[in-house]
Amino acid sequence: MLSAPTKTLNDDVVGLIEAYLRTGNRRAVERIIDMHGKIVNHLVRRYAESSGETYDDLLQVGRVGLMKAIKGYEAGSGAKFSSYAYAMIDGELKHHLRDTALVKKPRWARSLYSKVFEATERLTAELGRPPRNDELAREVNVTPEGIVELMKLLSDTSVVSLDGTEGEEDVDVSAIRSYHYETFSLPIEDRIQLEKALESLSELQQKVIYLFFYKDLCQTEIGRRLGLSQRKTSRTVASALKTLKDSEGLDTSEGVGSWGLE
Repeated sequence: MLSAPTKTLNDDVVGLIEAYLRTGNRRAVERIIDMHGKIVNHLVRRYAESSGETYDDLLQVGRVGLMKAIKGYEAGSGAKFSSYAYAMIDGELKHHLRDTALVKKPRWARSLYSKVFEATERLTAELGRPPRNDELAREVNVTPEGIVELMKLLSDTSVVSLDGTEGEEDVDVSAIRSYHYETFSLPIEDRIQLEKALESLSELQQKVIYLFFYKDLCQTEIGRRLGLSQRKTSRTVASALKTLKDSEGLDTSEGVGSWGLE
């Protein structure tokens, strides 16, 4: 006489997943979370120790990963749910930490990285292969050496160095330069220096300079946008430009004259 197949833990989980997906049974989800709490806690604790992020914040991210595993698991795949859940939770934590690290990077770097990413996708579709560095450099108007340094700064961020400091000492920001100059456009190397200098300005001065340089608004338009009198706008522009001119790095920049800082 044949004995009945032994019911495994994975069978129990599959049953709970099916119950949740079929009826929205929250108790089934809570049971799955309880059964896999050790996996979530293990991964969260590991990344909390290496990243500096709080355990509680990462715990929420880990639970999001577990919920994605519950919703995406296919019983017929042959994989154990625990293995699938481990991969999903790990991936969700890594994704969160990389996004967090990216947000901490300078605005110019995030903007340039976005251009490089979009150009890479576009050229890959056009060429039928990933673009070479020189092809990518011409597309985004940054030297090939600059592309390499940008990738060091952003794309290769690791989950064990997420505070945006460790590893940046190896990045040569001075190598990130425009491939060729464009009329009415700041070269990337000058924009880097400018944005570094912007950090020394007050919040109001930063808004004024942003509208002045990046939106090409005149002082009257800036005053109207910010609710400032003409005199207040003029004084704010003048004081901000003086601060920028005196900033370390801008006083030796070849592009200072073109910014109206002289």
